[in-house]
Amino acid sequence: METPPIKLAFIIDNEVADILHTDERLSAIFLSNPVVLDVTDKINFNPNAVLPGMIYNPETDEYVMPEITEGENV
Repeated sequence: METPPIKLAFIIDNEVADILHTDERLSAIFLSNPVVLDVTDKINFNPNAVLPGMIYNPETDEYVMPEITEGENV
């Protein structure tokens, strides 16, 4: 099995904690300085509580699907 092309080092307190072998898409997500949240409890309670494309509100800790306006391609 071939190793994915991108290797990312995770640095915590100036120490390499782990190296992730991944593809271009996931590496771009990690390198964009994302906010990373543990949503395990939300998804365990409701599998549709957090889905890709939802908008996160940090003030309320809620996730909502954006509204689709008329004429917008889905």
